[in-house]
Amino acid sequence: MDHTALHNYIKQVSKRMVDADLPLIASCAQHRILKKGEVLLKEGEMCRTFYLVEKGHLRTYYNKDGVAINLNFTFEGEFTTNFKSINNKEGSAFFIEAGEKSVIWTFNLDSMSAKFADHRPIELFIRRLAVRILFASEEHSNLFKLYTPTERYHYIEKNNPTLLQRISLSQLASYIGITRETLSRIRRKKS
Repeated sequence: MDHTALHNYIKQVSKRMVDADLPLIASCAQHRILKKGEVLLKEGEMCRTFYLVEKGHLRTYYNKDGVAINLNFTFEGEFTTNFKSINNKEGSAFFIEAGEKSVIWTFNLDSMSAKFADHRPIELFIRRLAVRILFASEEHSNLFKLYTPTERYHYIEKNNPTLLQRISLSQLASYIGITRETLSRIRRKKS
C-alpha cells in the first residue's frame, strides 16, 4: 500500500518532522474503508483513537431524545477524535460515523504508546494533532458566541463551502443550530 498521502497528512500536522520518522508514525495507522452510516465511535464507548479522513467524510453527532445534533464534519485531510473521552477515560457522549463511503486511517493511542512511549517525534505529533483539532473545535464554538444564525450560514458559505456541497440541508441546519425551515429562509433571502 502506498503511504505517500498518509505521510503528507502527517507532515501537515508536524511540519518539521524528518522523513525518517514518517514510517514510524505511519506504522501506527490502520487503513479502513467504511460504508455510509458505519459507526466508528458509539455513545458510551471509550475513545482511544484519532481518525484521519483520506476520502469521504465523518459526521460527529450527539443524540438528544432521538434527534441527531450535528457537532462536526471531518473531510479529506482532517482529523477528529473525542478528547473528553480520551482524557477522562470515560464513555463518549456522541457518535462518530461515516457520512458517506469513506476511506480513513485510525491511530490508536494505546498501541502508539506501547510501541513508542519514549519517542519524541510521536509525542510531538500527537500534541500538534491535538492542538489542530482543538483549534477547529474552537472555531465552531465561536460561531455560536459571535454570530447570528444568518451570519453563521454566511461564514460557512465563505470559509467552508465544502459543507454546503456535501452535507444535507437538515444536517447543516443542525450543525449551525437552527431549524431546516430557518435555513431555507436564510438561503431564500440571499437569492
